[in-house]
Parts: sequence; C-alpha cells; structure tokens
Amino acid sequence: MELHIGAVEKHRSALPFGSTPRAGEGSNMTLEFRPFEKKDYERVLKICIDAFTPHHALFEKTLGSEIFKYQYQNWKEEYADYLGKFPSSDLSAKIYVAEEDAEIVGFVVTSVDIKRKVGEIGLNAVDPAHQGRGIGKAMYAFALDDLKKRGAKVAYVGTGADAAHAPARAAYRAVGFDKAIPSLHYFRSL
Repeated sequence: MELHIGAVEKHRSALPFGSTPRAGEGSNMTLEFRPFEKKDYERVLKICIDAFTPHHALFEKTLGSEIFKYQYQNWKEEYADYLGKFPSSDLSAKIYVAEEDAEIVGFVVTSVDIKRKVGEIGLNAVDPAHQGRGIGKAMYAFALDDLKKRGAKVAYVGTGADAAHAPARAAYRAVGFDKAIPSLHYFRSL
C-alpha cells in the first residue's frame, strides 16, 4: 500500500507526537520520529553508509577510479564526521530518527535559515532493508512539518540526477517537491 501524504496529515494528529502511519499492506504499525541522540550514532552511520554505498559505486564507475579517489575516497569518514557533530549547538540544524518497532530505520537532517525563511531537508537515508515501503515519504512529510513549525515558508532539498538517486527523486515529488533547477557537476583529470 502506498503512503499518501494527505493520509499522513489526517492521521498524524490522532497519533502520539512524532508518529505517523507506517506504509505497508494492511499494517497498523507506526513510525515514530524523535530527535537524534548520541546513542543513535552507530546505527545512523550504518544506515548512511549502507544506503550510500551503491551511489558511490555508481560515482566511481561514472568518473573512473582516478577521479573518484580524489573526490570521494574519504566519503565514509566525511559522513562519520558530519553525523558525529549531532546533536549540535547549531539551533538551525536538527537530525531526527525514524523508528519502527523501536528499531531505527531512517534518519533526516533538517535546517532552517530563519532570515530567509527557507528550510532544507539535508542528509537523509532509509535503511536499505526497509526501503520501498513508503518510509522515506513519511520521513519527508515529518521533515516538512518540522520546517514549517520552525518558521520556514519554502522548503528545499538537493539530490542527484543519476540513476542511483531516482528513488529519492520520486519520494521528494510524492511529498510535493515539484519545482527543480537542474545542476551538473563536471569532472576531469589534470
């Protein structure tokens, strides 16, 4: 069963704070959203690495090993360093985890530029073992609510245009992201 955003909004108020209906045929389980805690670091990092390994394999195939090693050779460490900064004293950036049956199955970073009133859905991923069930869409609906509550009037998300990011693009469109500015990153050896 596909999760419809209207249904998420309709049912969210009837559920405990931070929860939303879980996607799945005939399921009445819920996803619980809560702020990231330091104890979540290892699980969130594992989800991040597992989810982005296929993307980076495609990047290496596309760019070739020489360019890849300079541009992305430390990608795992960079994600580890970034996630290690949370919870952050930077009040504009927050990270939330999505739990199903007390297991973390995804995470999403949100930030708001209060001056411009622009919110961003940043780094996010769903555990590959749980992908394809609407968890990403539910997570993005939660993130959009968070951004709105924090004063954002516009929401932004960046993603890749490559084949590995196609599921993310579909999930973003499913929650209403319908305006895009295409962007390309060109590389060459020197």
